[in-house]
Amino acid sequence: MFDNDIKITGKHASYLKFLAKKSTELKKDAKSAEIFKRYIDVYMAGIIVGAVKNRKSDIDNSIDDSANILASAVIGEQDRLKFLYRLVLLTDNPSSTSVEDRIDNAFRYDGDAAKLKEGMAILNSYARGGIEWLYEKFNDGVTTQEDYYRIVYELTKEYSEDYFNMG
Repeated sequence: MFDNDIKITGKHASYLKFLAKKSTELKKDAKSAEIFKRYIDVYMAGIIVGAVKNRKSDIDNSIDDSANILASAVIGEQDRLKFLYRLVLLTDNPSSTSVEDRIDNAFRYDGDAAKLKEGMAILNSYARGGIEWLYEKFNDGVTTQEDYYRIVYELTKEYSEDYFNMG
């Protein structure tokens, strides 16, 4: 689990590239928000945002684009990715899935190729949904680096108020 490249395609690849600094390092004239350093960082943030915002997205190949997150980066973040995988499968709550089944899916089927494929499909749908959400936040009327910083500040403040000021 999490020992191979991860390939993102279509509009989600374009969104991922827009959010990552790596894109401008590879192609100097690329328009990029440079919010995250690496593609793997965008992917992991997408999983978290997708899960928190309960936003999933199907694979979309409406445009011909792709981005590869290399196995070396995936393996380097393997522990975090496994944690996110288990968290997402535990909290993903379709009405037809019992708590016991969610626990089994999150912890007991790492060696079952079919169950792992199902779990990865769920995880990736949240990643795509989160990447879309982030793209929308950082692309809507944002033109300068200061605008990007302002959005980061606003999102951090919103997160802090939502999750830490539960007084």
